[in-house]
Amino acid sequence: MSFFKKLKSAFSNLTTAKGNIELEDTLIEADFGVDLATKISKEIGKEDDIAQALKTKIELILNPLIKELQIDPSKKPFVIILEGVNGSGKTTTVAKLAYYFKSKGLSVDIAACDTFRVAATEQLAVWAEKLNCNIFKSEKPKDPASVAFEALSNSKSDILIIDTAGRLQNNTNLMNELSKIHRVLQKIDDSAPHSTILVLDATTGQNLIDQVREFQKIHQISGVILNKLDGNAKGGAIVRVASEFKLPILGVGIGESEKDFEPFSIEKFLKDLME
Repeated sequence: MSFFKKLKSAFSNLTTAKGNIELEDTLIEADFGVDLATKISKEIGKEDDIAQALKTKIELILNPLIKELQIDPSKKPFVIILEGVNGSGKTTTVAKLAYYFKSKGLSVDIAACDTFRVAATEQLAVWAEKLNCNIFKSEKPKDPASVAFEALSNSKSDILIIDTAGRLQNNTNLMNELSKIHRVLQKIDDSAPHSTILVLDATTGQNLIDQVREFQKIHQISGVILNKLDGNAKGGAIVRVASEFKLPILGVGIGESEKDFEPFSIEKFLKDLME
């Protein structure tokens, strides 16, 4: 059962429940995590309208972190690197960001640095042609950092979006590969990458916490993009990520089309939560 349905089914009892136990258990089941669930239940457990109090609490946590995707025009190209675990939707997110920026009149190049997964490069090449973007790629398995270096050395566009291979956050060798890409980019521009975005699959629940924690160990994360929030999203984990890491929420992937990207809407999130 999704986060939204879990809470919805419990709200009729929560509003009349005595004490905090039922509220705390419901929040834990909805992937808020023990610490955040305990904190929230202590703060709102005695409110007359638990549902409204919970909405207000979630708003207070999320609202300050909802940010619009922006670039610094003095950086050309403005380098965005997308990172995340396998299956989080990075490659499709590249296309969504390219479409988003091109719709604002900006030129976009793409670097296919998932060099050992042929399908990823082929998929990006199709997107690049559809969106009229230049793409830097290798025709055979190649060091991802070398593709990134070539891309930044030759890009003439406003924005360079770098796709990277999916990786388990506990795989040291693969995580070190990301660090290498960062170091290589900084040989050309010591401020690059200008934005490091972590792409998260919202359905993975508490595993999101481990992902964010491990990726932040190797370099600073500029913000997160949430994918699959339109399905059985375990939204409590998203609230916990926001509460614990204070990372900007830069947008939401809501489908497979290049147009299926939008700012995170607290109103929509809470509407889905309560209805």
